[in-house]
Amino acid sequence: MIRRKGLHLYLLGLLILSIGCVPKPKITLSPGLPEDLPGCYAIFPTGPWESVHRIEATLRGGASSSLLGVTKSEPSERRLQSILLTPEGFILFDAERRESEISVRKAVAPFDSPAFARGLMEDVSLLFLPPQVKPRTWRKETDGTMICNWEDPDDTQIEIRGSTGSSWRILRRNKQGEVIKEVVLNGPFVNGLASRVELRAFKPASYKLRMTLVQPSP
Repeated sequence: MIRRKGLHLYLLGLLILSIGCVPKPKITLSPGLPEDLPGCYAIFPTGPWESVHRIEATLRGGASSSLLGVTKSEPSERRLQSILLTPEGFILFDAERRESEISVRKAVAPFDSPAFARGLMEDVSLLFLPPQVKPRTWRKETDGTMICNWEDPDDTQIEIRGSTGSSWRILRRNKQGEVIKEVVLNGPFVNGLASRVELRAFKPASYKLRMTLVQPSP
C-alpha cells in the first residue's frame, strides 16, 4: 500500500511536467461593447482570499491520488501561494508566485523540480487570476453567455466562456491554436470561487484534476 501510494505521488509529480494538445474549434470574435467587458472577469475573485480544495488526480491508465490544496491570493498584486498536502496534513509543496517570479518554500521529492513548480503555479494562475492584458475580443450572447479571448505576449491564447448561474469553461491554446489545457468551473460560486473545478491536460501526458471546494474565505 505504501509503495503504491508513493508511485501515485511520483506520477502526480510528473503529470504537470508535460502537456499535450487536442483540436477544438476556435471562436473568432470582434471587439465587444465596453459595458460587456466586466463579464470577462466574473469568474476571478477580486479581493484577498484563501481556500482549501480536495483534489483528486486521475492519471492515464486510471491511477488516482488524493491531495489537499490550500491557495492564498492577493489579486491586486498578482500574488498566489499554493500548498499541497497529503490527506493527513503533511506538506509536500509550498510556493508563492508574484507576477512571473516563483519562490519555492518547501518541496518534497518528486515535487522538488523547477519544472513542477512552474507547471503547478501556471495551473493555479490559470484557475484564479485573469490574464494581465485586456481581452483582444469579447461578446455577450443574447442568453447572457460571455465569450472572451485573450492573447498573451508569448502568443498563447486563453478563451473563457460562460454565464452567471451556469458553468464556465477556460481553454488555453498554444501558438498553433491547439488546446493544451481545459478547465470547467461549476457552481454554486462561494465568495467568488467555484464549488467544483475540473482541469484536463492532454496528450502525451494526459491527466485530470478534480477540485472540490472545502473551505473558502474572503
